[in-house]
Amino acid sequence: MSLFRKKSPTPEEQAFQAAISEQFDRKDADAVDEDDERPTPAPEAEFGDDAGPRLDFGALKVPTVVGMEVRAELDDEQNVVGVGVVVDESLLQLQAFAAPRSESLWDDVRQEIAEGIRGGQGKAREVDGPFGREIQAEIVFSEEGGDSNRQPVRFMGRDGDRWFLRGVVTGPGATDSARAGGVEEIFRSVQVERGSHAAPPRDPLPLAMPSDAQIPDRPGGADDPTVA
Repeated sequence: MSLFRKKSPTPEEQAFQAAISEQFDRKDADAVDEDDERPTPAPEAEFGDDAGPRLDFGALKVPTVVGMEVRAELDDEQNVVGVGVVVDESLLQLQAFAAPRSESLWDDVRQEIAEGIRGGQGKAREVDGPFGREIQAEIVFSEEGGDSNRQPVRFMGRDGDRWFLRGVVTGPGATDSARAGGVEEIFRSVQVERGSHAAPPRDPLPLAMPSDAQIPDRPGGADDPTVA
């Protein structure tokens, strides 16, 4: 297993960002759900709670798999804004958001993402997946030379107790079910730590780099040189 700081997006990541950048704007962004003031109950066991050791990214506890590559997605201020996991050449991008206790977000978010993809001349359709309804899509993005290209992308979602987890798959696992098992197991086993702080629905939950001690087989761990 290796862990990289990731700053320069791949074409697949650019396609993903183009699809959701205008479609995941928060509705009533400053409105804090009243339920957020109540204590958070102990998390119930679900999905892959029996998985092995996890990398602690703060709000995201990512299970470790032999041979996987983990990328901490950074913004311009070097803050961790997402986690990317590569298994069997498929990339799974993970982000967690605050959600109301009394309402699920995935139905609304799924529709917004699909509308945004179609508005960008891409294709999107809803299908049944291992985690419920998901989106299989083709996103149009521009390469450095100005040419346009199409990228298969798969969007998955999980609604939890006052949180929402979004997963985006590119590479073979986006279209080939036989190659998707690795990233699906990661998505199934990720734990979300919501915290007790109040937050507007759809606000990203805070992330941080894991400690070096969690990454034993890469000398220097998270402090190794950035991968561009």
